[in-house]
Amino acid sequence: MAGSVRKDGSKWYYVLELGVDENGKRKQKKQRGFKTKKEAQEALTKAESEVLNGTYVEPSKLLLGDYLNSWLETKKHSVKEQTWLSYNYAAKKVIPKLGRLQLRQVTSPAVQKFLNEMRELNLSDSYMRKLYALLYSSLASAVKMGLIAKNPAEVIDPPRIRRKELFVWDTDTAWAFLEAARGDRSYMAFLLALTTGMRQAEILALRWRDIDLETGLLTIRQTLSHDGKKFYSEAKNKQSLRSLYVPEEILPELLKQRRLVVAERLAAGNEYIDHDLVICTRKGTPVNPRNVLRTMYRIIKQSGVTELTFHGQRHTHVTMLLAENVNIKIIAERLGHSTTRVTLDTYGHVTPGMQKEAAAGTSRAMFKNRQQQTQNVV
Repeated sequence: MAGSVRKDGSKWYYVLELGVDENGKRKQKKQRGFKTKKEAQEALTKAESEVLNGTYVEPSKLLLGDYLNSWLETKKHSVKEQTWLSYNYAAKKVIPKLGRLQLRQVTSPAVQKFLNEMRELNLSDSYMRKLYALLYSSLASAVKMGLIAKNPAEVIDPPRIRRKELFVWDTDTAWAFLEAARGDRSYMAFLLALTTGMRQAEILALRWRDIDLETGLLTIRQTLSHDGKKFYSEAKNKQSLRSLYVPEEILPELLKQRRLVVAERLAAGNEYIDHDLVICTRKGTPVNPRNVLRTMYRIIKQSGVTELTFHGQRHTHVTMLLAENVNIKIIAERLGHSTTRVTLDTYGHVTPGMQKEAAAGTSRAMFKNRQQQTQNVV
């Protein structure tokens, strides 16, 4: 093994001889771009040490796009389906941008530049996290397989979660919306969202066997996919599969919904596909989440209430609980959060009315009591 340092114009580079390959072809490692001879010599010494220690990884000419497609195919059988779908979804952004690079050309600056460009497109925080997760996990596998020496994503900080203003309804607005939605097939979905804080995917996958109509205990055991075609029993965390109580005032509405579903099942006869769903089409199939959103936005427009997303009903539920001074641990359990930290990070804000109440409480505790004590002394 021999190496040398050479000058090319104003820059320096090194060449390290690595012998010959299986075809008798000469193998070399070259690295250019050093400002001084000393920098090139230090890099050469490091490369020679890696070869001697057996830690040197010969750069792969495999393209990142080809590698990712192969990696995704392998991962399909070793990770949860939802995780794989998340990786596959992210790959649709990564491959067009970085796919033509050889693995050895995927450097930390290249990864950071890509993430910065994606952030400029105003992609959601969750999508940014998916992009990072795909790059980090796939490149970590490339290191294990000896395709690259180190993971370039390892030194990149995960995309920061930006704190967004949460839009919620007050109680009067929530009631106005529910009254406008009464009689619509999606009414029960909206009612459960506002009174339980359940996610849309959880509500649309809820089955009658998961509800005790006498006690009001409801157990979340599965979710519905974004396209409304598949159920998932695997949760993002163990807390997501949980039990909670619905308000007793909701039980009559659930019984009414039960009677409706039974009647439609009898009317459909053999055409009915029984998934035991609380909220379903007239033939028993799952309701497409997008159709529920279209219905929600239509009712919002017709009723004149403030615009809100479906998930905003979950936020509304939480602010109602906070206003009633419900313990944050109980709220976290109700929402299916992995820790109270997640709940506090999301709902650490308080509504203006709650801020006023906090100020009033401080006033009572510090000033009015103090004034009364002073008057008693006088």
